[in-house]
Amino acid sequence: MRITLDVVSGRGAPHTIQLDAVSMDDARQQAVRQGLTVLSCRPAAMGLGQSVLRRRNAERVDVAVFVEQLRDLLVAGLSAIEALDALGRGATGDAATVVERLERQLREGRTLSDALASVAVFPPLLVALVRASELTSDVPQTLTRFLEHQQRMVEVRHRLVSTAIYPALLLGVGALVLVFLMFYVMPRFARVFEGMNGALPWSAQAMVAWARFLSEHGPWLWIVGGAAVVVVSVLALSPAGRARWLQRSLARTPLQAHLNNYFLSRWYRATGMLVQGGIPLPQALRVANELLPMRLQPSGLAVEQGVNEGLSPSAAHVRAGMATPVAEQLLVAGERTGDLGGVLTRIAHFHESDVTRTLESAMRALEPVVMVFIGVGVGLVVVLMYLPIFELASAIQ
Repeated sequence: MRITLDVVSGRGAPHTIQLDAVSMDDARQQAVRQGLTVLSCRPAAMGLGQSVLRRRNAERVDVAVFVEQLRDLLVAGLSAIEALDALGRGATGDAATVVERLERQLREGRTLSDALASVAVFPPLLVALVRASELTSDVPQTLTRFLEHQQRMVEVRHRLVSTAIYPALLLGVGALVLVFLMFYVMPRFARVFEGMNGALPWSAQAMVAWARFLSEHGPWLWIVGGAAVVVVSVLALSPAGRARWLQRSLARTPLQAHLNNYFLSRWYRATGMLVQGGIPLPQALRVANELLPMRLQPSGLAVEQGVNEGLSPSAAHVRAGMATPVAEQLLVAGERTGDLGGVLTRIAHFHESDVTRTLESAMRALEPVVMVFIGVGVGLVVVLMYLPIFELASAIQ
């Protein structure tokens, strides 16, 4: 797979390179052999078609189900090869191909973590956890910890989506109704008044003017609308595009801080889980930084560099701007007690709760606003269409 690395050559400035490697560790080794110092590495950004294909492959291979089944077989006393052999007999399609590839690499003498790293569908977090657990022979417990992390992330994402879906549907349906009224119904109402002699009511004049504007510029409006649909579709299919749009749309809103807290919660939880699994903090930060969006990765890298320079975890987080006041106090407490992994997990839980509470409150306040907006818009269009009929009827009487 294609790996992007942030590297430094001697005393030069940091720069980015891309290498083809079977895993991130292999890419790091290739860069070191070239005389480079690796700062961070991550999967290379994919194009739209590759992104869709990657996502479809991940959907066909359910990582959580695979990890849970593998964990249960290992707990039952089977070796990793025996467990994969049992899974392969019941797998179909892409899942069978993945299991067969893992089993073949284990039989060739590779470790389970290296085998997982060679398959793109497995996240770097799982690979790092398994690699650390291989030193302590505690793979089943590590897989359990990873499943708990995945379940927590799914629960948070589900709460966020379920909270936002009703206002989004309400706004979408209301917008479709307004478009139908303005682009289909209103021009046909306007035809009734175009052939009338004499002064028309202001509402009828407005409808006639709108109908003429559509007849003159209708093709351009359809082109612009089609382009907008294409742009929205591209954003919907591209995770990177969605992230950039979300970042720009929320950049100057109060929700930006809460969106940052959501990403920080994932970062803290992954870091804490890696530390609890026996991975040193700098290495844990290096792996967890891949979960951050691009705009926060430099700050995550600054935390890693601060720890490598000898700063305490709390000081490194504060200097990089990656710690809220509550997180700073908890990190200081974790440094005193030595339970840094548990403290990072508690910080993640605090941020998750804050984000879900804020979003639920915001959506509850947004729902009536959206309903009023849609009601006023639809009502205004309907009144605009029927008002001239009432005025003409009064004039006839």
